[in-house]
Order: sequence, then C-alpha cells, then structure tokens
Amino acid sequence: MTLGRERDLVDVVRRLSRQSKSIDEAVELLRAALASKLGGAELLLDHLDGGMSPRVAKSTAAFMDAREFPFRGLYTAPLVVGSRKVGRLVACFGSYGSPGPLLPRLTEHVAQQLSAVLGRTSRTLVTRTMTQPEAA
Repeated sequence: MTLGRERDLVDVVRRLSRQSKSIDEAVELLRAALASKLGGAELLLDHLDGGMSPRVAKSTAAFMDAREFPFRGLYTAPLVVGSRKVGRLVACFGSYGSPGPLLPRLTEHVAQQLSAVLGRTSRTLVTRTMTQPEAA
C-alpha cells in the first residue's frame, strides 16, 4: 500500500471513530471500512486478564483458517483509557497481497482511536463486541 493510501486509511479511521457514539458503533464502522479497503477485517475487543478469551480465540481461528485471502495476519494492541489498560484489540486482516509494515501501525492507530471512544463514552468494558471474563 502506498504512503498516500495509508494516510487516507488513517484519516478514515480517525473520522469514523470521532463520529461514533459508542464503542460498538465504532468497532462496526471501522471493521467495515477496513474490510472494504484491505479485503477482509475482523476487530475484536478482549479483556487483558490471562490469555485470549474463548470467544475471541474462536473468531480469530475461524478468520485465520479461512482460505479467502492469501495473506492473513493477526495483530494486537492495548486499549488504554487515561493511563489504565482496559482491554486489548485483536485485529485480523486478510488481503490479496502482502501489506508490508502497514498492518502493525494500523492496528496501533485503531486501538488508539477505540481507546479515545471508550474515554469519551461510557468507559465501560461491557459491550457486545468485548468478551466478558469467563466465570470461574
């Protein structure tokens, strides 16, 4: 992806996250925009406790096992509100060509934007897109 197209994608992510009224809306808008630009995208929010939650692990495995895209990548970045880590973004991307160094940077940017949405909305981790800790 060219530098100009990368900047356009970063601008789209910033604009969509700023207009979102909730974390759920932001995740869905960003997922759809990234999928249309890259080929495929899955954005999942998870708690930091322990490893990956069963729901996120299952969704991630399904995306990574699919053969629709020759390139499939998995990236993570922390969600931070104030100075506190409140969760983790798990981003899966699929494309028809190698994206180079774009996707790790894009994942960090998406996590920063989602953190901002959490910071200005409810700051709660209870959403449809974020998994809850498993009951002991």
